Amino acid sequence: MVYEAIVAAAVVFVASLAFQGAATGRLEGMTRLAFQIYLVTVLGLYFAWFWRRGQTLPMRAWRLCLVDARSGGPVTPGRAIVRYLAAMLMIGTSLAAALYLREHPGAAAAWAALVPGPAGVAWAAFDRDRQSLYDRIAGTRLIRRDGASPRGGAGVE
Repeated sequence: MVYEAIVAAAVVFVASLAFQGAATGRLEGMTRLAFQIYLVTVLGLYFAWFWRRGQTLPMRAWRLCLVDARSGGPVTPGRAIVRYLAAMLMIGTSLAAALYLREHPGAAAAWAALVPGPAGVAWAAFDRDRQSLYDRIAGTRLIRRDGASPRGGAGVE
């Protein structure tokens, strides 16, 4: 996940440059909201695109592949989007809460909002197939590919 976060940060950085070039002045109000929606959308498109093909760059390095949980085949665009949204709601909520707690350490609701991200990931420790909660929700499965591509060919693509 750390490697994935580094690549995602690079994607967000490049996307930010494109938006910043189009925006004039400081990002406030509706422009800031539009910028945030734009970044979440760009990140969603990045993940959906690569998950549809089975692997992001970090997944390739670790020989991991995302497949449809039922068929074992490629993930549909719909499943990739559902996985992204579920993970974003869980992990994104926790990240937003952590940022909020820096300024408001006594906010009980923010402390409670820290729970979904770690819980969604920790779910895998108790799941019979060792899948995260967002994989369960999306109907996807993260598998290890040793020597075979997600499409059945030789080697990791």
